[in-house]
This record gives sequence, structure tokens and C-alpha cells, in this order.
Amino acid sequence: MRQLSGLDALFLNVEMPGQPMQIITLGLLRARTGGPLTLEDLHRHLTARLDQLPVLRCRVVPVPLGLANPVLVDDPQFDLLQHLHRVILPRPGGQAELDVACAQLVSQCLDRGRPLWRITLIDGLADGRQALVLEFHHALMDGLATRNTLARIFSDEAPDSPAPWQPGPMPGHARLVTGALAHNAQALARLPGLFGRTRRATVAVRQRLAGAAVKVPAAGVDVPPSAINSGSTVQRRFAQASLPLDDVLAVKDFAGVTVNDVALALVGGALRGFLGARRALPDRPLVASVPVGMGESGCTPRAEGNRVVSLHTSLATDVADPWERLARISAVTTEAKRCLDLQGRELVADWLECLPPVLAAALARRSEAARRRPGKRPVKLDANVVVSNVRGPSVPWQLGSTVVEEIYMAPPGSGAGVNFLLWDYADRLLFGILSFTESIDDPGELAMHLSRSLEELVAAAELRRVPTT
Repeated sequence: MRQLSGLDALFLNVEMPGQPMQIITLGLLRARTGGPLTLEDLHRHLTARLDQLPVLRCRVVPVPLGLANPVLVDDPQFDLLQHLHRVILPRPGGQAELDVACAQLVSQCLDRGRPLWRITLIDGLADGRQALVLEFHHALMDGLATRNTLARIFSDEAPDSPAPWQPGPMPGHARLVTGALAHNAQALARLPGLFGRTRRATVAVRQRLAGAAVKVPAAGVDVPPSAINSGSTVQRRFAQASLPLDDVLAVKDFAGVTVNDVALALVGGALRGFLGARRALPDRPLVASVPVGMGESGCTPRAEGNRVVSLHTSLATDVADPWERLARISAVTTEAKRCLDLQGRELVADWLECLPPVLAAALARRSEAARRRPGKRPVKLDANVVVSNVRGPSVPWQLGSTVVEEIYMAPPGSGAGVNFLLWDYADRLLFGILSFTESIDDPGELAMHLSRSLEELVAAAELRRVPTT
């Protein structure tokens, strides 16, 4: 039995019938030998690796009266077959049909009576490949943990023969209540120190911002209203974009910035082009929420749980010149990181541990319900978009007799109209894009603008590389 952290529970609390909260992963598979992958192949492959991924056998159990966050326990009725599905794309089986299938899957909430994940094998692609869609609830894992989970699934290493699995006993009410009371007592004991840390952090950040050369956007204050934040229904759109990693690294090296800065500039340029074509570009720069890690401990890569905090930065969509836009984003993001480190990356998560679960759940659901009320727009937006960046593998993964040629991830969104998750995979920078249908009418066009944005940055770097006479 493991109790969900306050951050884990937050992703459960904001989920509603119209707001699924799973991370989606789309892998494109090419058979190396033999025939196509079957559900039986997939079942056999996963069965051999479940001991390495115990969270996949656990389901969420609420604590009586909401005295503490829910717990993860072994599911005594666990059946791997219930989590494996297969669909066939309609003709012609192109990228458009695949993106629609992914959007339909991620628009459906996972069954909370079972472990919160599912895998769907997709056949019928026109290019002869197969697709595999993996969905894991955000309460189980963040982007980094998802990456480590995928590394264990998409592995050609033969694992040790697993011992017969026996689920642990289901906890009774008495055990759950006793554990909740002990957790709450520990939280109360930490409150005085937490108040002191918060007060010192607030003063330090305020002083830093007062003397900073650039302005860091404040969540809910400096976020402009935008058409991309108008989504409220359950329907989603999904898209994918693949960019040459060498070009991204060349821009990064020449500009003296980070890969994440370049990625944010690509998103900013893409949104500027997309909204500008619709005459819907706000005068003020769009704001991105960027999940950043709190730091990892231990030698074993973490494959469950959430250890992230949001950093808010400008996408400089009000800047026409792509090189100037990159410089502005880099300067604001650097300052935002310094402020976050002054605050302490674990401060928000520590407060979530002390917030009474009943209150936390009520606040999250009330906020989400208000956001989704027909005809209403949130008075204060936390951010316009979410941009996540995860480190990927340097060589392609494998699954049985197939090679994973491309793999895209996209996080769920609550409030943000469009969510980007990018990572380096072999020699490409891959973007997964998930949005509300009302927010982005053509996600494929948005993906195209990402490519154009990179072309602009490469051209700008080349112009600056040529010596002037």
C-alpha cells in the first residue's frame, strides 16, 4: 500500500467526465522480422515485465471520509487482458485517421475500478506500420516516470522469469483510517516550519523580481485571454510533429541557450503564426506553464509518482523577429528558474501534503467546474499553454520483433487550451500536441507552423554566422 502524494492526488481531483487526465503515448512500430504484432504477442511481452512495473497492478482506493489522499494497493482482480485493446483504422489509414483515433481514446476517462492505464494496438495504417497507444493516468506518473516506464516496456532485454504474483491483502477501513491519522499528525508537525520557509521564500522572490532586468509573468495575472483557451468539452484533437534534432542543436549552440529555450521559441513561433493567420493573436505575449523536476534521489530510475513544479515563462508571441524572440524567451526563462530555485522547488508540493484532502478535492473540482461552465471564461488563466520537455533515448526502442520508429507523448490539460510534450528520440525532436477541439481547429496546421518556426531560426542563425564586410 502506498499513499498518493498531494500532487498525485491533485491530478485525480481535477478529473471530471469531460476532463480525462491521462498522459497519452503514441508509438509507431515497424516489423523487422515475421508478421505484425498481435495482442497475444503484446500480452506475452508485458507479462514478462510486470514485475518491473508494479504500479501497473495497483488500483486507487479512497480513504474513508476523505481523511487522507487515496492509496495505491494491489488489485486482487488484476487481469492484464482488460487493459489491452485493438482497433483498426478506417481507410485510407493515414496520419489524419490515426490522430483522430488517438484523440478519441484520450477523450475517454480510465476506469477507476481498475489500475489506471490501458494500451491499444492500432492496425490498418496505410504505410504498413502499426501504432501502439499507451495511456497512463497522471496520478500514477509524471513525464519523467512515464519515460522510464516506457523504457522498461520497449526493451528487447529478456527479463528474469517472474515469480508467480500474489496480490497483497486489501487494506480494511481501520488500517486506512489509522494511516490517515498518522499522516495528518505528521503534516501538522511540519506546518510551523513550512510557514517559515514560505515567508522567507516570498521575501526572497519579491526582492529578486524587484531588481530583475526582465519581467517574469505571474500565473493568473499576466496571462492574456486567447481563443486557444476557449475549450470546455470532452472532445480532443491530437497531432504530431517531427523536427530534425541536429537543426535544433545547431540553433542552441549558436545562440548559447538551452534546448528547452529553443523548444519554447518553436512553440512561440508556431502559435504566433497559427493565431496570426486567424487574426487572433493577443497584443500581450502568451504565457507557458513549463513542468520542471524537483530533483531525483536514488540510483533506480523512478517509474511512478509526480515530482514536478510549474515554471511560468513568456512565449514572446508579440515579437516578430524569431532570433529576438528566442533571446527574450531565454532571458525570461532563466530568470524564472532563478526565482523558482529561491522559492524552493518542493514548496508547493509540501503545501499540498498539508492541505486537507477533502478541501483540496473540493477546491480543485469547483475550479474545474467553473472553468467548464457554458458561456463562461475563467477570470484568471494559470497559463495559455503547457510545454513539457522530457529527455529521450539516443537510439530507437524495440518491442518484440518490431522497432519503434517514432514515439510521441502528450500530457492532459486542465484550463490550458493546448499542451505540447517534446523529447529527443534518436535523431529527431518529436512533439505530441493535445488540445480541446474548440481551441485548435486544425492541429495539423499548428504542427506545420512548428516546422516553419525551426526553419526561421535556422535561417536567422545562418545570417548571423556570415561575417559582415
